[in-house]
Amino acid sequence: MSLRMRILLFLFLFGLVPLLLAVVINLPLVLERVDLFYRHAFLQNLRADFSDLDQHLASRDASVRMLSKLPEPGALVGSKGTHDEAEIDLARARYTQWINRILGEERDITEILFLDEQGIERFWLVRDSSSGEWQPTKRRPHGVPPDQVALLLSGRMSNVVLSPLRIDLTADDRARVFTLQLLSPIASAVPGEPPIGLVAITLDIAGLVRRDNKTLWVHDDGGYLHLPDIPSREGNAFEDYPGLAEEFKANRVILWEQGNQRVIWVPMFRTVDGRTLWVGRPVDDEPLQVFRTEIVLRVLLIVLGLIVLQFMVARWITRRAERVGRDLTEGVQRTLESDQPVVFDWSGSPELRQLAGDLTRLSRTHASQTRNLREHARELEATNRYKSQFLANVSHELRTPLNSILLLSKLLAGKTGELSDESRQQAEVINKAGCDLKALIDNILDLSRIEAGRLDLHVEPVVISDLLEDLRLLLDPQFEAKALRLELHVAPGTPVDIETDADKVRQVLKNFLANALKFTERGLVTLRAAAAPAPFAVALSVKDTGIGIPLSKQAVIFEAFQQADGSTSRRYGGTGLGLTISRQLADLLGGEIRLRSEAGRGAEFTLLLPAVCSEDEAQSPVAGYVAAPAPDEEAEPAPRGLHGLHVLLMEPDVRSQLRLSGVLHGWGMHLHLADDLDEAAETLEELDRVDFLLIDALMPGDDACVTIEKMREHLGPATVVIGLMPADREDAREICLGKGADDVATLPCSARELAEVLVRHLPGPVE
Repeated sequence: MSLRMRILLFLFLFGLVPLLLAVVINLPLVLERVDLFYRHAFLQNLRADFSDLDQHLASRDASVRMLSKLPEPGALVGSKGTHDEAEIDLARARYTQWINRILGEERDITEILFLDEQGIERFWLVRDSSSGEWQPTKRRPHGVPPDQVALLLSGRMSNVVLSPLRIDLTADDRARVFTLQLLSPIASAVPGEPPIGLVAITLDIAGLVRRDNKTLWVHDDGGYLHLPDIPSREGNAFEDYPGLAEEFKANRVILWEQGNQRVIWVPMFRTVDGRTLWVGRPVDDEPLQVFRTEIVLRVLLIVLGLIVLQFMVARWITRRAERVGRDLTEGVQRTLESDQPVVFDWSGSPELRQLAGDLTRLSRTHASQTRNLREHARELEATNRYKSQFLANVSHELRTPLNSILLLSKLLAGKTGELSDESRQQAEVINKAGCDLKALIDNILDLSRIEAGRLDLHVEPVVISDLLEDLRLLLDPQFEAKALRLELHVAPGTPVDIETDADKVRQVLKNFLANALKFTERGLVTLRAAAAPAPFAVALSVKDTGIGIPLSKQAVIFEAFQQADGSTSRRYGGTGLGLTISRQLADLLGGEIRLRSEAGRGAEFTLLLPAVCSEDEAQSPVAGYVAAPAPDEEAEPAPRGLHGLHVLLMEPDVRSQLRLSGVLHGWGMHLHLADDLDEAAETLEELDRVDFLLIDALMPGDDACVTIEKMREHLGPATVVIGLMPADREDAREICLGKGADDVATLPCSARELAEVLVRHLPGPVE
């Protein structure tokens, strides 16, 4: 998939996904709210059907308040025994006449009951069903809930109270079958005192049931309400409406749905026996479905329009970004492949123009630095070669007189009878100083060999326990001389042997033990072997109880000529090369070194090694290149045939340059180096002739062997082109030969193999 298509898809999805998420999240919520509003509206309509009951109750509320304010309420209820029976009977007779005049037309009021301050029924009236007049009767009226009586008589409530619904199917008068009661306290004539009694009126509300045959009246056990002379539904609501029983338990307004049926249920009344009477009304949701469909269609049309708009915007942005990205990619590629600056010229926003200017300056800076780095690399290669030659010469010149000094000083120190004590001590000092100097020279030479990649490894099976025991026996006298214990531990599970270079492992451990001996005044030093976690096989550690190393200095001590601080070198001596060499040897062995230490609590150095040290990887710090050839290999080709010829080496890797430079110089050839095409072209212009071109067939920035084809444009017909190719690219041999290479040398190869390739293309027979 192209970058343009990826950007287009990203921008399109970047705008589309939030849009779809918003629709998916909000559309169901909107539809749910619409449905909820519809249910609320239907519920309001249902409640409106019962609004006349609320209005009727409000008017009866005024009636019961009026009844509670009697001219002589004490005489009516016979309070506190202050009235005789004749006075009470007269007051009740007058009150009955007054009720007939005032409440004669309110046919829904069927009973009026007065209670004294003790809650005892004192006087009641009932309406005659035939004449409609109020008259006393011996038939006791419906009782009043005791909890409401107690609440009103306590004086804590002065409002009118509505009692629970009473359903009495055994009543001989149908006006007493479906009733409610309104209760009001009769206030005392003395302000602040409790009520002197109560008045209660009974209302017949069966008309609500008779009015609408679509309304369902259901008890909380699922049974339909049955009233005399009123048609009712047979069966059980829980069977007719599955799941309704569980919904009724919530005792709240519910919407029952199944298929196309929807019914709203409202807990309308609480009955005197503590049960709930529910009212249900079927819901016609056809208008709702039409409205929901219209909403969904409109939302889909809006989303479709936004998707088209988003696609057009994403396409425009993609084209713009593609042009900028193409210019940026090509410019960066040209900047990396050459040392010529690239100018970025973009129009548009100020930020984009500023970015173009910054990239142009960066390209110019990179080009300048690239030229400087290449020049520095050539100087560094020459300096490194001079350093190696200098160290080799100096080591030879120093070791011969140094060995003489060591031998003679040791002989002088051993002549106890011929020299004075002072002279013998001076000879011992000379011998010790010479030993230290020899160790310093050896360390510097080792470090130089490692950095140059010329340190050979001899991989062989090494028994861990034998190696450590030899070290302990070798160094134990030095620890005893300092009154320190050297202990050896081999943990269970440690591998018996590994394949590695025993001398290099021994050198690393000797450096660890030498540091432990130097920096430990008392206590013990532990040499330990144990199994190591993957990818390593064994962990060889040296732990001491010496001065320790601060955490801030633990990274510094592995650098060349560095110690924890200046006072350490002054007090304990040393050059600071031991750990540097140890770390590089560990890298060559395929392992690593770990340090755990605290100031004043000793240190533990651990060498982690693999089970097998690969000789191919161990011969050079850079995998894929061969270590320096043995002397007999370098002398194998006919030097007289190659001596004096000019060779141009195009190899960007510094280590490979060093390795091949040493071989070609050894054959007496004139060597010229180039890192890329531009530098090679400049070199060819300065030279009269080039006999051989050794070129890395896979130089950075080109495909296999393309560089060879480009170089043919700058070479003369007599120049022999040799392509250097890794062993894993044998498939490209024919391609390289077809692109202009005269021959191919496969890396890694020995000096003998490289010489054979060069000798094959000499102009005449070689002696």
